[in-house]
Amino acid sequence: MTDAGGVQMSADGKAGDRIGSVTEVNRNISGAELRAMRKAAKITQADLAKRIGVSRDTVQYWEAKPTIGQRSAGERMAEALGLRINWQSDAHAGGWGVSWQEKMDAEAEALFAASAARRKQREAHHLASRRVICGAKTRKSGACRNKSEPGKRRCKFHGGKSTGAKTPGGLARIAYAQRKRWALVNSGDC
Repeated sequence: MTDAGGVQMSADGKAGDRIGSVTEVNRNISGAELRAMRKAAKITQADLAKRIGVSRDTVQYWEAKPTIGQRSAGERMAEALGLRINWQSDAHAGGWGVSWQEKMDAEAEALFAASAARRKQREAHHLASRRVICGAKTRKSGACRNKSEPGKRRCKFHGGKSTGAKTPGGLARIAYAQRKRWALVNSGDC
């Protein structure tokens, strides 16, 4: 016998453990589906928590989860709401599905691949932002001890910030200076 709210009542008028009829589901359900079932049965989180012997915060937690796990308070909530989850059919749907172990292995491999990709990205960022000692020859014939610009080999005083000439006039001046220097080196005057 049920009351106006759809709660199953025993012969003595007390509410039973389950609400409504039992429905069997062959898949994982989400917390949102669980919340919708609770609201459809017109039951508060506190009442449902009392029924299954947990706190209201636990009910709120499981209703926020993307999927309800096996052997959890969420599963007990589903059963209290009249929903029985068939976990065996989830492991091998129709005898040809993917087993839970294969599913877990695939998830672990995906997590490992994502972790390896993040590690490579961090290493590439580290190399691009690495700063070394400049080492350029100074006016006093020593080596420059400043740190280089990130990802470069020279400090800002010895060309580390330079991006090179960009205009045609600048490129022509560099080419002229280079030819002049080569001419001096080849003539033996330097």
